[in-house]
Amino acid sequence: MTDAQGKDQQDPQSSGPSKYDVNFFRPKSPHARADMKLISVMLVIWLVAVFGFQFLLLYTCKATPEPAYKTFQKVWPSVVSGNADADAQKQFSRSVLSVLGKNIAVSDKDKVILKEALCYSVNSLLPADKKAVLANYNGGKADTKIVAASIGLADTGFDKLMIDLLPTSLKSENPAVLSDKSKVALPGIMELFLVHNRGPLTEAKFLGFPFHYWYTAQFLLILFVLLCLTYAILIDKINAKYGFTEK
Repeated sequence: MTDAQGKDQQDPQSSGPSKYDVNFFRPKSPHARADMKLISVMLVIWLVAVFGFQFLLLYTCKATPEPAYKTFQKVWPSVVSGNADADAQKQFSRSVLSVLGKNIAVSDKDKVILKEALCYSVNSLLPADKKAVLANYNGGKADTKIVAASIGLADTGFDKLMIDLLPTSLKSENPAVLSDKSKVALPGIMELFLVHNRGPLTEAKFLGFPFHYWYTAQFLLILFVLLCLTYAILIDKINAKYGFTEK
């Protein structure tokens, strides 16, 4: 409050400006210290729940390959050397196609490598009188059926899903050999998409979900709400203890 000449005057009902000097990180009053301690405990619980679980996942999980990656590793030496037989080429084609099925996750530059590898393998499997099918491939059902048969896909079960990937996975190319770029890049691409970290926490199920998914997607949200509720209850007790009441 100021007087007519603009000079500061102290409110007689106030204990002075220092009454409003509040610093959460350097509390002076017992009430402020209790509040800071409570908030700090809540924060530590939240950080441990979030980041502690992530470290636990890293500690308990190990790199686990999908069956398609094991197949790729088995046939890759013969494929890259150009000595793969028909059975090895079929297994190679299906393992590459399984990665192309992860469409959204695969980058455009990786798709180029994968599609070249698939076309190379299909071209090596097609009979001489059918190679024009690949060179003129436009996603037609008849041509897709010929390609699917060449790599050993049946029109049943999971194979049917693999066949549905062919129209977007094949290009109008029939390379006779893999490019040097593909030979170098393909093993890394296959490992990236077919080897995953798995362990007890990812294999366990809870409420129908993998436990690690349920924990991060649902439990942490529930925990946050519970921490907020707990803080509201405990701060009311602290306020009552130090005489802080609503008016």
